[in-house]
Amino acid sequence: MYHAKKIGVFISHIFGAYQQGVCQGIIDKASEYGYTTEIFTSLDGENLGTYENGEASILRIPNYDSFDGIIFASDTYISADLKEKILDKLKTLPCPVMEIAAANNHFPTVSLENNSMAGKLTTHFLAVHQASRVCYLGCSSEPYFSELRENYYKEALKHAGKTPGENDIYRCDYDLCAVKEALTFFCATGTPEAVVCYNDRLALLFLAAALSAGYRIPEDIALTGCDDTTEGHNTSPMLTTISFPVYDLGRTAVESLLTLIRGGDLPFVTFLTAEPIIHNSCGCKSSENSNSVFFTRELSDRIAALENSIFDSIDMSSSLQHIADLDDGLDLLEQFVRKIEECQAFYLCLYSDWDSVSSHILALTNNEESLADTDTILLKFALKDEKRLPECSYRKKNLLPDYIYDGSDCSYIYIPLFFEEKEFGYIALSYKDNRIDHHFQLIQWQININHMLQGIREAKRTGMLVAHLEDIYMKDSLTGLYNKHGYNHFEEQLLNRAISENLPLTAFMIDMDGLKKINDTFGHSEGDFAIQVMGQALESTAEEGDLCARFSGDEFYMLTVGLSEKEAKLRVESITSYLHNYNRLSSKKYQISCSCGFASAHPSSTFTSEHIQELFAEADQKMYEEKINHHTART
Repeated sequence: MYHAKKIGVFISHIFGAYQQGVCQGIIDKASEYGYTTEIFTSLDGENLGTYENGEASILRIPNYDSFDGIIFASDTYISADLKEKILDKLKTLPCPVMEIAAANNHFPTVSLENNSMAGKLTTHFLAVHQASRVCYLGCSSEPYFSELRENYYKEALKHAGKTPGENDIYRCDYDLCAVKEALTFFCATGTPEAVVCYNDRLALLFLAAALSAGYRIPEDIALTGCDDTTEGHNTSPMLTTISFPVYDLGRTAVESLLTLIRGGDLPFVTFLTAEPIIHNSCGCKSSENSNSVFFTRELSDRIAALENSIFDSIDMSSSLQHIADLDDGLDLLEQFVRKIEECQAFYLCLYSDWDSVSSHILALTNNEESLADTDTILLKFALKDEKRLPECSYRKKNLLPDYIYDGSDCSYIYIPLFFEEKEFGYIALSYKDNRIDHHFQLIQWQININHMLQGIREAKRTGMLVAHLEDIYMKDSLTGLYNKHGYNHFEEQLLNRAISENLPLTAFMIDMDGLKKINDTFGHSEGDFAIQVMGQALESTAEEGDLCARFSGDEFYMLTVGLSEKEAKLRVESITSYLHNYNRLSSKKYQISCSCGFASAHPSSTFTSEHIQELFAEADQKMYEEKINHHTART
């Protein structure tokens, strides 16, 4: 059986290196204690317009009662609105919640304390390298954390009996031109001996700016970064930085959560401290860089993979763009899912109301939709261990069917499917050996799938509207029988069938008796009602393929294929019998009756619509004769 013990994780932008490191630490540590992990991820705040309106649908996915505890990586959310919605939900849960955050936390928190390292690196320059002037390059687009690190830089200077000079602090964005301006600013009062940068990214930009200006690093200007990136390992000189133990952050969060689950006590904030990593850019002698050919090859592979992902996404988008049938779309989707590296399982789960249309469209088109069972989930696509599994439905108590959970120790990533505010369902992903390898490409694929589902839903809506317009154009509004347009549209089909199968073609003319008297005596609304009853008489006695029509007034037309003369007479008797039974049961003060006539022919290949009109004229004459007989009989 699937593990009964579960830890839920809310984290945004799962494709990021920080997020994947934290999640891997959570999964591995939870597994050591017999827990599985369910990760709920979103894509908020990426300037995708109204697309992000549906991100809150992530809150509909979890079965909150199944969790022993939840970890909330609140700092990963760009959108304050979505973050607040998740917080509001988590505050209502009975299970303990552990937060991963650097500040503004709401639950017991694990925090990576790496801002004070800016002070330690400053002290390193002052104490180890006897630098007399150390500058700080901050980040204007991330002011909160940049200012924290700047303050630790200032404290380190103060501790050494120094204060920053007028040209010692500069803040800019991640732009080479802006960083060149920073270099110019620092050098306006002489070349600084060292620069502490907000992070590795800014440090690498500053390195490029300094080298292009003719400075040597670290001989002329020593340099440090922060966050320990792969790029920093492969520069020359190798970048001095600080550790970024995100994997340990995830493991510590689980350990702390388990303490809460067991009823233990924790400090409100548990700190995990980073450490300096001393390389060459600060002026120290450390191990040599790894051969840059390996990093160059890695970059080339990453660029090639990115190019391939772009083309795959374009191919996927164009392939799914005009899909109107879900099964066809899922067959195409399978081709792309099989390309996801290290993917063990991919499930596409839809809510039972995923393709519902708005109530006003249903009312406009005279359609009804049965109320969806909100506790039922449709597993529409399942690929596990490279095998396509059959679709099924299941109750929402689990996020996947029980048979998938049985014997499994997988941790799953859940991704919401939506279009604007319409919630479709979710994708569930697992990776081989529970090693997360979630690439940005899958975000593009997620959007493509959402657009496909919305396109199918729109096709359903459009189909309803088109059918309604066709009804307006081709059907009589009073009786629901075909009007002149509808009759003309289908007449040729019946004629071709009669010719190809050598069957008789029979034209019926039916005229109501006494409609004018009903109108004059009881009003036109009763006359309309009587016409509707007459239409129901024709419709109830007609067989599949018969063409019944009312062009106007009290005359009705019926065109049939394959009736013998005896069967045609029985048809007339069925119509009059229907009206007789109606009159017998009706409380109306008038009787509804009709006169009928019919004419038949075996059409040849030269038979045309004009010949059919001649049949109707013959039927009309017989109907008129019958009407006279009815009138004579009544008088």
